[in-house]
Amino acid sequence: MASSNITLITTGGTIGSSIESDSVDVSQGQQKLMAHIHAFCQQHAMTLSIQAALNKNSEDVGPSDWLTLIQHVEKAIANGADKIVITHGTDTMAYTAAAVSLCFSQQPVKIVLTGSFYALDHPSSDVTKNLQGAFATINEAQIPNGIYLSFTNQAGATNVMDAQDIKPMAFDEQQFDATFGQLIGTFNTATDPFVANPQARITQRLACTLKGSDISPSWLSNKPGKVIQLVCYPGMNAMQLCANLAAGSCIIISLYHSGTGPAHQTEEGLLKAIKSFPELTFLLTPLPARYITKPYTSTLTLLAAGALLYQDIQPHMLYVLLTLGMASGLQTQDILAPLKSFQIAPKNP
Repeated sequence: MASSNITLITTGGTIGSSIESDSVDVSQGQQKLMAHIHAFCQQHAMTLSIQAALNKNSEDVGPSDWLTLIQHVEKAIANGADKIVITHGTDTMAYTAAAVSLCFSQQPVKIVLTGSFYALDHPSSDVTKNLQGAFATINEAQIPNGIYLSFTNQAGATNVMDAQDIKPMAFDEQQFDATFGQLIGTFNTATDPFVANPQARITQRLACTLKGSDISPSWLSNKPGKVIQLVCYPGMNAMQLCANLAAGSCIIISLYHSGTGPAHQTEEGLLKAIKSFPELTFLLTPLPARYITKPYTSTLTLLAAGALLYQDIQPHMLYVLLTLGMASGLQTQDILAPLKSFQIAPKNP
């Protein structure tokens, strides 16, 4: 297994946890993971630089931790690394992958994130398979520089996905998937040749680069509540949810699967909130262009009230972009400027 200037960065998560008497515990697992990685490297004659950025359950990883990881990646690149593997928990991996992609996708480096569904000492552990997949991905010549996630699927093969395509794992899933299933490709086993996806990419990548040196740690610690992510549900009381938000806050509304949201006129509904709080920015997403060629009238009603609608941008990507953009001192309109090609304009009256 070839290697050159590879750095492996750990952050905790299930892949760095151990099974204790009453729980899966991240505090005891890091040393076991490190020992496993060293043994793996010896077996495959690999030389790595290994470092720990964090040691947290991924459900506790937040914006401040993204910055810590970004700084570790920046340092690794400055020290000559052009291939970086990051181990991470599954709960918030999509958010962290988005943050890494927004900061490094334009740089001449390949970064692969991976994790596991089961801990190292679980009978069904997928740690070794996912590490094998990550190193196969990082060394695969057919895969260009970029930010990727590598994860074993339920058939035992390794799927490789662009970091901006990753869908957060649902509660009954044991693998990650990409929007519209647009994989970069697959390794059927760790020793099989890489099988690239011959289909052209359906959605475009977000061309936006943030710098870790511009991101304020104090802002991330004190003001992350300026960006809110809400999920549509029947009977949602949007007025109550938005009433105490500070002026200038952004509210990302995760729409129903067909790009629709509740647009009937009630005293508590989303339409009322959009009209009542002009000092807030309401962002609607996602509208799946592959399936929905024209917005529904309900969506157009919300648009006419002042909301912004984005096609094919997942809510978590918007959340990460706005959070890190604001922490970099950018104004909302400047953060959203690269999204113009994704935006659906309101219908002319």
